[in-house]
Amino acid sequence: MELNALMLGSLIMTFIAGGFFGWLLRRPKTIAMAPPDVEREKTLAEARHQGLLDDIEQHLSKTQQALIELADHQAALANDLHGKPNLDIKEDLHETDPLKPPRDYADSRGQLL
Repeated sequence: MELNALMLGSLIMTFIAGGFFGWLLRRPKTIAMAPPDVEREKTLAEARHQGLLDDIEQHLSKTQQALIELADHQAALANDLHGKPNLDIKEDLHETDPLKPPRDYADSRGQLL
């Protein structure tokens, strides 16, 4: 096959057209990055949310303990009213705290980044 000016020109034009269409059809490169203030606010909101959940959990456990004590006291009063002997059974109602996963260094030092 002979390589004349027409063949060489058409090869170069095909190469240029292919490069141009490849450039047009490439996937867009988008880099989305949130500003540090948004990340900090998000972290602070998560910390506040976790604090509220902890407060609610403590309140619920205290309420449960108070209800158990109230039910025991009510049962003792009912037994006194009916003339039945009181059986005071003391149970260890205090459960141990559940194991929590180890905290991150920044979290344990109060650094919210």
